[in-house]
Amino acid sequence: MSLTLEALGRLKASIGGLPRSVSLPEVSASRKMLASVGALGAKRAEPVKAVLEALRVRLGAAAKARLIIDVPRRDLQNAPWILWQGTSPAAELPGVLEAVVTQAMGSSRITRNLIEAWIRDFTPTAPTIAVAGHAIKRLLAQDTDRRLDPWRDAGRRYDLFDAYQGPQSLARALIEGSEAVPAVLAAAGLDDALLAAGGYMRATLHAMLAGVPGVLRGASATGRLARVLETLSAGSTLRFGRELHGEIGRALLGAWVDGGREPDGTTRDKVRNFLLQHLGDPRLRAPNWTAVGEQHTAIMRRWLARASLKAFFDLIADHALDRQWRFREAFWSACLDKGGIDDAWLALGNQVHWNARSISDLRGAFGKLEGGGVAGDQSVLLMRIGPLTVCDWSHNGKLRAWPTEWANAPALHRASYSRDDLTGKGLPFPPNPLFGSRGSADGQGLSHVGSDSNKWQGSAAELLARRTNLRLTERDWRPR
Repeated sequence: MSLTLEALGRLKASIGGLPRSVSLPEVSASRKMLASVGALGAKRAEPVKAVLEALRVRLGAAAKARLIIDVPRRDLQNAPWILWQGTSPAAELPGVLEAVVTQAMGSSRITRNLIEAWIRDFTPTAPTIAVAGHAIKRLLAQDTDRRLDPWRDAGRRYDLFDAYQGPQSLARALIEGSEAVPAVLAAAGLDDALLAAGGYMRATLHAMLAGVPGVLRGASATGRLARVLETLSAGSTLRFGRELHGEIGRALLGAWVDGGREPDGTTRDKVRNFLLQHLGDPRLRAPNWTAVGEQHTAIMRRWLARASLKAFFDLIADHALDRQWRFREAFWSACLDKGGIDDAWLALGNQVHWNARSISDLRGAFGKLEGGGVAGDQSVLLMRIGPLTVCDWSHNGKLRAWPTEWANAPALHRASYSRDDLTGKGLPFPPNPLFGSRGSADGQGLSHVGSDSNKWQGSAAELLARRTNLRLTERDWRPR
C-alpha cells in the first residue's frame, strides 16, 4: 500500500521550488488518491536482517537492564519488524511494545511500521498480539494523518485490529460480501504482496475454511463457493502453497463427509476440478493428500470414480459393442448411485487409450492394456467396492471379483496391465434363484448372459450383498 519516500521527497521539493506567486487549489485528497499512494505513501522501511538481529540484541540488553526508556528513537522505529518475528520476539521483552507504542503516538511512520509488522507476523495466539491490536486502534484514533485513512477504514469495516473478530469478519466479507474478492482484500490492505503472504491472511483463510462445509450445504452454495475458490488461489497457485493442502481438502469435501446428501453436479465438479488442479489426483499423487485424511480423500476418489465410469461408458460406446453393454452400464451406474463404488480405474487397449487422452475429466488418470491376447479396442473397468476388487471387461470378457487382500487381486492405479494381471482366479459368483441365475462356481468369472432376464445381474448383486453392504434390486439396475 505504498510508494517510495523518494517520490514524496521529490514532490515536496518541486512544490517548495514553485514561485510564491503561484497558488495551488486546496483540494483534499480522495480515498482513491490515497489508495494510489498507499496507506502512508512511503516505501516499506524494513532494515536488512543483520541490522534487525543487532537491534534484537540491543533491545534484549536494554530490557534486562531496565533501560528501555533510553533506547534511541530510531531503534524503536525499526523495532516493530522484530516484535513477533524470530526465535526471540522482541514483543516478549519487558517494556519494548509499550515503548514502541509510545513513540508511535508522535510518528505516523512508526504507526505504519507497527501496523504492517502486526499484519505480516500475525498469530492469533501469540503473546501481545491482541494488546498490540488494541494499541493500533488507539493510535489510529488519535493520529490525524490522512494517509492512515485506509487503515482506519479497514478497522471500521472489518474490525481489522481485533485479533479474534478481525479475521472472522474479513472471512465473512470474502465469502458472503457483495464486493468483489480483490476489492475486499484491497480494502483490508491485503493486496500488498508481503502482507498477502503474512499471518493475518493465513488467519483469515483459517477462519474462512472453518465455515466452508456449512456454506456448501446452504442455499447460496454456488456463488459463495466461487468466492471461496477465488480467495484460496492467487492466480494459478494456492496461497501458502502446500501448507494448507490438508485444511483446504477437508474444508471443500467436509460438507459430505458425514454421508449427507450428495452435492449437485455443478458444485461437485467445481470442487473436484479445483482440487485436481492444486492437489492433483489422489490416485496418482497420494502424498499431496496425506494431510487431507483418508475419510475426506475417499469422497474425492468416489467423485473421480464417477468421472471414470462415465468416460468408460462413453469410450466403449464409440467401439461398437454388442447390445448387452447398456445392461452393464446400468448395473454399475446403480452401484455408483448407491455409493457402493469407492474407487475406479481404467485399463484401455491401444486404440481406446489414444482416444482417452482427449477426455478432460480423466486428466490422464488411466492405465494401458498391453501384451498378447488383447485387442486394441478392448478395455477393462477396475473398481473397489467395499472389501472387493471387481474387474469387468468390455466386449465378451467376463466379470471377476477378488477380496482386495488376495495376492492375485489386481491393483488399481497402475500405468499398465497385461491380460494375465486381470484374469486370475477369483471368487465364485453365487446362484440367484429369483432370476434363474446359476452363477459361476469355478472362480473364472461370470459371463454376461441373460441380460434381458437379469441372470448375470442377479448373481453379481447376490455376491455384492453377501460380501459388501451394497444391496441392489432389479429396479435399480434395469436400463431406463
